[in-house]
Amino acid sequence: MKRAWLVVASVAAASAAACSAAIAHDARSWREALRSGDEAFADAPARARWTAGTWLPGDPVGGAVHVSRDVDLRRAVQLYAAAVRARRGFDAGESRARARSAAEGALAAVAADAPPAAASQANDLLGVLQGLGPRETADELAAASFRAAVRADPANLDAKANLELALRRLRATQVRHGPGTGSGARGTGRRGAGSGTPGRGY
Repeated sequence: MKRAWLVVASVAAASAAACSAAIAHDARSWREALRSGDEAFADAPARARWTAGTWLPGDPVGGAVHVSRDVDLRRAVQLYAAAVRARRGFDAGESRARARSAAEGALAAVAADAPPAAASQANDLLGVLQGLGPRETADELAAASFRAAVRADPANLDAKANLELALRRLRATQVRHGPGTGSGARGTGRRGAGSGTPGRGY
């Protein structure tokens, strides 16, 4: 009987060691996946991937640290980078519209579910894209997203700067055309991801 208990204890100890090793491996794998993906994004945004080769079924390590939120934010920013680079092309702007729609949807989803700092970044980038939309609604939608970004993270200086610019545009439009028209010329000078801090330069 004693020998049987020793065998059971040995098996349990080996299983615990294997589980610990797998947990450590998966944690390292996710750290490396995020690091290498971010490096690839800095060099060529469209080529970046954030995928980890985990060992444990169901990826409990990634779930425990909510890594999916980090990946979702990165992929949304990747779509944003593609959208701001998209040109009108030969299809009357349909491809560009689809790229912007995909990026806006991804950013809105992150903003609705992410922690405050990530939600703020997502709303800030969402506002930048909305500012590129139809002039009748662009500044109103952009300002609303920038306000949400500032509420989520008052330390987000990019969002504060973009909100101020959006409000200036709205005030200028109201002075030129009267309140509620939503029309008027829109300024230039917006920058997208890859030309500085993403989200600045609305």
